[in-house]
Formats: sequence, C-alpha cells, structure tokens
Amino acid sequence: MSQEAKTILETEWSYWIDTEELERTSNKMSIAPDEAARKRLAQRLGIVSLDSLQADIKISRQPGEAAFHVNGHIDAKLTQECVVTLEPLDVHVEDDFEAWFADGEAAISIAKARHEKLNEKGHGELPVLDERDDPEPLIDGKLDLGELVTQYLSLSVDPYPHAEGVEFEEIAEGVGDEGEDLIKNPFAALKDWKDRLGSGEN
Repeated sequence: MSQEAKTILETEWSYWIDTEELERTSNKMSIAPDEAARKRLAQRLGIVSLDSLQADIKISRQPGEAAFHVNGHIDAKLTQECVVTLEPLDVHVEDDFEAWFADGEAAISIAKARHEKLNEKGHGELPVLDERDDPEPLIDGKLDLGELVTQYLSLSVDPYPHAEGVEFEEIAEGVGDEGEDLIKNPFAALKDWKDRLGSGEN
C-alpha cells in the first residue's frame, strides 16, 4: 500500500489517540471541540448551532486481548429548528456509547474468523457479529475519538424536532377555505379548468 493511501484524513472534528501511548489497563479523558469545530459539526448535523459538547471517555484493553474497548458518555447542548413552527429549540442531548478498535492486520477474533469461514461456505444469511468480535480498524495505530463521538451524537439528535405541544396536524387545522384550493389534488384542478372551458367560461 502506498504512503498516500495511509494518510490520516481529518474530519469536522478529529481527536486522534495513539494507542501505543495508552496504558495497558485503562485510560480516562474528557474531550470537547472548540468553537470553530462546533460550527463545522453543526453544519454536518444539520442543526442551527452546537452550543456545547463534551464526551467523557474510558479506553481499556484487557491483557491478552487485541482490541481496545471505548466507553463514553456524551453531553451536548444544541439549537434546532422546529419542523412545524420553524422556531429555534434549545435541546439537551445525553447518551452513552461504546466501540471496539483493533489493528485488523495484527489480530482477528476467533468469532470473526469462524463467521467469515461459514460465509465462504455459503451457510445462508448469517447473524451480524457483535462489535467486540468485529472491531473497527485502527489507522496507523491511532483512533479518532472526535469522529467516533460525532457519529454517536448524530444518532442521538432528533431528525424531526418540534416544540412541546405542537403537532403536525395543527398545520392542516389552520387551513381555511382558500387554503384548501392550494392543497387540492392537481388532477381535480385540471378537471375544473376543462369544465370551465366546456361551459365557455373565461
């Protein structure tokens, strides 16, 4: 593989950890993006603003195991736009996550090896492996905690936020007689137009 192919790519917020510098037992840390990174993340997440984000993380690897286990807790405050009223909403997001990382070239779990062997023999549709048995690959011995936190934050953000007490039906209830013409079936409108032509109306 060429040196260019191994180049580490930066994302909207990258926080790289070199696994060689981690303790063999566990390592705890808190990470948070700066203002510029939060602006980039807000654009990626499709929200008005990401006002704060902190992740408390523990990385561990048991003796004799090849994979690093990442446990984390996300605490974020963000501003979204109500999909009904378009008003800004203050949102608080908290969530736990975990992930596994390993050097794919150096080690492969017995479960993953068995799974791939069965797949090669065509044993039908196989169940999805647990992440512990199919860890994410390290990149040159490093893992990007910033990107990992971003991915889990994106799963925790409500894609259709709306203000408390506001429902989608309220839009339909607010439509009057004139508004009904705006949402009328276009084919019905075409029929009305043809009827008018047939009756000689202008």
